[in-house]
Amino acid sequence: MQQLVGLVMWKKVLGGTLAVAIGVWMLALIVPQPAPPAWSDVWWWRNQLILLTGVAAWTLMSLIMVLAVRPAWLEKPLGGLDKSYRLHKWAGIGAIVLALLHYGLQLSRSLLADWVGRPVRAPRADWWLNTFRHLAEEMGEWAVWFLAAMLVITLWQRFPYHVWRYLHKLLAVVYLVLAFHAVVLTPPAWWQQPAGVLVGLCTLVGVLCAVRSLAGAIGRSRRHAARVVSVSPQGAGVLEVTCQVSPASRWKHAAGQFAFVTFGRAEGAHPFTLLNADQGDGALRFAIKALGDHTGQLPLQVQPGQTVSIEGPYGCFDFRGDSATEQVWVAAGIGATPFMAWLESMQSTPALAPRVHLHYCVRHAGEAVFAERMAALCARLPSVTLEIHYSDDAGPVTPTALLAGTSPAASVWFCGPQGFAEAVRLGMQQLGRSPARFHQELFQMR
Repeated sequence: MQQLVGLVMWKKVLGGTLAVAIGVWMLALIVPQPAPPAWSDVWWWRNQLILLTGVAAWTLMSLIMVLAVRPAWLEKPLGGLDKSYRLHKWAGIGAIVLALLHYGLQLSRSLLADWVGRPVRAPRADWWLNTFRHLAEEMGEWAVWFLAAMLVITLWQRFPYHVWRYLHKLLAVVYLVLAFHAVVLTPPAWWQQPAGVLVGLCTLVGVLCAVRSLAGAIGRSRRHAARVVSVSPQGAGVLEVTCQVSPASRWKHAAGQFAFVTFGRAEGAHPFTLLNADQGDGALRFAIKALGDHTGQLPLQVQPGQTVSIEGPYGCFDFRGDSATEQVWVAAGIGATPFMAWLESMQSTPALAPRVHLHYCVRHAGEAVFAERMAALCARLPSVTLEIHYSDDAGPVTPTALLAGTSPAASVWFCGPQGFAEAVRLGMQQLGRSPARFHQELFQMR
């Protein structure tokens, strides 16, 4: 249920943010003005669209800054930090598209003048910020080009992460530049209307978040120093790393959660799911698959005794909030990690374990690095049945096979590649299963 709430909530937040921006713009249109609106004037409409795209883009950009500081109070309402990052991503895309439209409307002046003739210039209101108007316009222009470049390299997944990370940090500086642009170019009349209140509130909150980001304070209260205890290759490109945090840190996590681990300052923090349940001893185990340059080099870089930084825990991927009497767990490849933690967390209270059909999906036996431990854990949980699928032998497992013998009301908990997740989700719909019963952790943090 938490996953469904998060899915609905992030869409409501995104849509609601845009609705507020449009609403204050419309209110500004109906407020009595010295000169009545020229509804048939193309130049008047161009100016209004510039204002609309500007305030909408600015509202979304401020939302992005709030989400960037990872506020703990938003994690549960949005269904977990992964859902918050999805909102951050789409709000960013929307803000940049609106900013480009805003800038494009500004550039349309010459073209529009050739088409309908030049506008009749009205005297500009006397306003003390007009002194900075030209500078604000130039700074906004450069900021928009930077945002457009960031959109391209963010969507281009092959762009090196460590380079992207530093460029992404610069967005806090860009936000401060755009804050100057927004405040200076907001129409003077707006400051006595809801539109000005919105611009001012967004600017205040966003600037505070940007300063917090530049000060390196994001996640500071949830950071813990830890020491690498052991490093154990498991085969199939999987490295198991055990870390120990100090008991004084009062670390506590729920099975299924993840943490940001920093093995080196140059690469920065990466999210990894915790492989073990919390035993209260500060021991944290991570199973890390070599899926890129950073994770591929970890076996050569991480050594026992090394000090690392761990930030967290994060995530709401927790089967205990599920009201379904029957559950289907789909663990695909390295996606087995949260399920291993779940199984371990139920070992002391097997009678409380739900009725579960656990499917461990791998290509071949050499990739099934958790098979033996998973089978041992399931053997002590009578209500959990385990089935291992080898796609190289029997072909890709189908949603029909995963759901065979289960109730239509059974929920599905999935962790694995996104393409497989979409296939399972589509299969559920084709079988008449409610999409609200599909739960997934999203690890596309970029």
